[in-house]
Order: sequence, then structure tokens, then C-alpha cells
Amino acid sequence: MAKQPDKKKRLEKQQQEQNALNKVYHIFIVGILAECYLLLMYNRYVHGTVEQMLTMAAIFTWLGYIGAAAFVGGAIMSLIKKLSPIARKIGHWMLGCGAFFAVSSLILYNIYPDGTVFLCVLVPILTVLGLVYYLFQREFFLTTIIMSGSIFTLWVCRKGLGTLNWNTKVTLGAAVVLIGLAALAFVTRQVEKKNGHWIGAPNVRVFSPNCPYKLLYATYLVCFITIALAFVAVTTTYYTMWLLGILLFVQAVYYTTKLM
Repeated sequence: MAKQPDKKKRLEKQQQEQNALNKVYHIFIVGILAECYLLLMYNRYVHGTVEQMLTMAAIFTWLGYIGAAAFVGGAIMSLIKKLSPIARKIGHWMLGCGAFFAVSSLILYNIYPDGTVFLCVLVPILTVLGLVYYLFQREFFLTTIIMSGSIFTLWVCRKGLGTLNWNTKVTLGAAVVLIGLAALAFVTRQVEKKNGHWIGAPNVRVFSPNCPYKLLYATYLVCFITIALAFVAVTTTYYTMWLLGILLFVQAVYYTTKLM
């Protein structure tokens, strides 16, 4: 009789893994389609003729309105519990696609040409984060966000610290990041005390049961030190960005071996 529950658990685990793989597949396909769309817009809107630019500007306006309408409709369909699962799934897709076209059209139209370049870079980053979220442990997803954000902060410090127009803004932004890292370390400690569950919600698991908390704390500390070091010597940011990139790759290998 003991074999029946074990078989049931294996089937549930296989179903969960299959659902995760389906979500990864969908994220990958959506990311590719979104990037192809943005590259097409970049070719026609940024490097196109004047006539093409005017045509694209009109298209952005209409896509923005259509995307906003789809977003509202998808949100309503997603909230109505009486709808069938298929209808609610359609609502989810309308919600996501509507948000993408509404926001991207607004950025493409109003921020020329940097908005197009920004979106072309942002979409692959979000796609990779989505893949990490569904393929790896939650702690590695958090690590990826923290280290990627720290690398971006160092890049901003390298460009802005010591300049006339951006020094104060970059200093305040980096200080906020440092405070955020300290607060995150505190919250992680509270979650660790709850054996990986969220504070005040014992049914909500944040980290896996075998989460390497020491590695998380070390990640916070390294990111904190590298950003703080930028205030002392801006030239160090070039090397610390490479350091964080290498450490992120090492952790990716580490968490991959834990999945095997």
C-alpha cells in the first residue's frame, strides 16, 4: 500500500515539471517574437526613411490604444472566476500582450531613438529572468536579479560618478541600492528562521528546503562591497563588473549541478 502514495507523488512531480517546461517554452517563444517585433521597429522607425518613420509613429499610436483596451479586457476576464479556464487563459494572454504593446508603443513613440534600443536590450533580459525563474531554484532567481542589478548599478556609477550633471543622482541611487541590499539580507535572515517560508505566511515557501543561505549572504556582501568601493575609486567599477559577471556564471553552474 505504501507504493501507491509514492507513485502519486512521482506523477504530481512529473506534472509540475511538465507545467514548468511548458511555461519556459511559452516565455522563450514570446521573448523571440517580442524581440523580432522590436528589431523590425528599430529598422523601420530609427533607420527608416521619413515616410516610414511617420507611418510607424501612426502605427504606434493605434497599437497603444489597442494594447490598452486589450489590457483592460484581459484584466476583467482574468478576475471573473465564473469564466471557463480557457476563457481566463485567453484573458491572461490579452493582459500580457496588451501591456506589452501599450507600454512599448508609448516608449517607442516618446523616447526616440533610445527607447527602441532600451526595449531591444530589456526584452532578452526579462526573457532570461523568466527562464531562470521556472528552471532554477527561487534563490538563484533572486541571486540573478541582485547581481544583474548590481552590475547595472556599477555601470551607472562608472558613467555618472564625478560628472557635473549626474553625480548627485547617481550617488543617491547607489545609496538606495546599498540600503536595499542590507534590507534584503535582513528579510532573508527572517525567512531563514522560518525554514524558507515567508514571514507570517507559513504556507508560502520562498526558498527551497536546502537553500544555501551562506551563499546568499555572501552574494549580498560582495555586491555591497563592490558598489561601496565605487564611491572610493570609480575606476574599480570596470573590474568589479567583470568580477560579478564571473561570480554569476559560477553560481549558475553551481545551481545547475544541484538540479541534477
